Amino acid sequence: MKNNYYVWIEIQANKNLICKRDNFRNAMEKCMRSGIGSVILSVKDTTGFTLFESAYAPHYSLYDPVFNGLDYLAECLGIIHSLGMKCYAAFDVFAEGNKKNPHLLMPGLKNEGWMTEVYGLNEEDKPVIQKVAASSTLHTIGSIDDFGEIFVNPANSETCTYECDLIREVIDKYPIDGVVLDRVRYVGLSSDFSPLTKQKFLEYSKITDMQWPEDIYTMKRTENDIQLQHGRYFGSFLEFRALTISIFMKKVRNVINECNRKVELLDYTGSWYPLYYQVGANWASENYVPTEYPWVDPVKYSATGYIGHTDKLLSGFYYEDVTKEQAVRHGKPADWYSVEGSAEMAYKVTRREKPVIGSLFLQQYADSLNSMKEAVAMCFEKSDGCMLFDLSYLEENNWWKYIKIEN
Repeated sequence: MKNNYYVWIEIQANKNLICKRDNFRNAMEKCMRSGIGSVILSVKDTTGFTLFESAYAPHYSLYDPVFNGLDYLAECLGIIHSLGMKCYAAFDVFAEGNKKNPHLLMPGLKNEGWMTEVYGLNEEDKPVIQKVAASSTLHTIGSIDDFGEIFVNPANSETCTYECDLIREVIDKYPIDGVVLDRVRYVGLSSDFSPLTKQKFLEYSKITDMQWPEDIYTMKRTENDIQLQHGRYFGSFLEFRALTISIFMKKVRNVINECNRKVELLDYTGSWYPLYYQVGANWASENYVPTEYPWVDPVKYSATGYIGHTDKLLSGFYYEDVTKEQAVRHGKPADWYSVEGSAEMAYKVTRREKPVIGSLFLQQYADSLNSMKEAVAMCFEKSDGCMLFDLSYLEENNWWKYIKIEN
């Protein structure tokens, strides 16, 4: 087994494994035989419910009756460790509810003022700001989510304290090997435009003549899409959002440092750095001066780089093309739209300060299973390891032979 070979276990997709001890052990034994040495178990997903008994968050059994009141983290952790593998607890951080299947106990719905507010055009093509869970249709710019998830506002100190309390609780109660963060970001350029964010942005920028939100950007409907026009303070707003995320990452780092044992901190992001300003997460090195974002003050933006607060970065090499040559041949916008190119992009902006683990979305290779095998090999060749998302694809499709490596 390789400790730098990871598999992710998402809760809903794997609930029939998680809820049945024998099935879970069987799947873990398959992982072990395939060379996987590290397991990333989601313990709080985008619903906001948890697999463990928490003093802060509702238990998953209250959301899905397939689950009962068991401490599934303790159950799964025991099995994983008994097989000699490492176990990491994963948190979907700033996603705290599901719009399509809502529940009153979802933290994003339950807590007043937590929910992010998004800026876009309504059905009459008029600019509006509304809560992310609002039922009315909103057309936005630069969003990578479809608003199915209820994001909370990273600028809200209450939400940040809550997320840190959950992470600290798991570290204190369970002998996990590490913590993995996901969705430490904004929905996209459309968020957050709440009164709280406006207040904090004005305090940060010292701007006194703000037209909100027009001075950030405006939108105009064209025949095919929505056209974005940058406002006077577009770049400053990007810097503020990146700083907000960086400050949160530092808080999590402090939580890790305060525990009395070795616990690794990993973060998952996409590898497509030239587009990542849209979600406000600057996972680069503080020593990387970005040329990708001409709207920002490069010195100020560099200071928001947070790779240094982590122990490792899980970087999503989420492309069907494995090599740079394939991406170019298939007419992709750049060669980093490939597994190989993603690795080069990740190391370029992180300055190799911390290990980068190439991460694969297995469903992308459903029609080319040999490419899956090649992608795994490319991750080990070009990065510091490989992470597979998700266990359910391996189990349901019996793809084990395509991801197996020799020890």
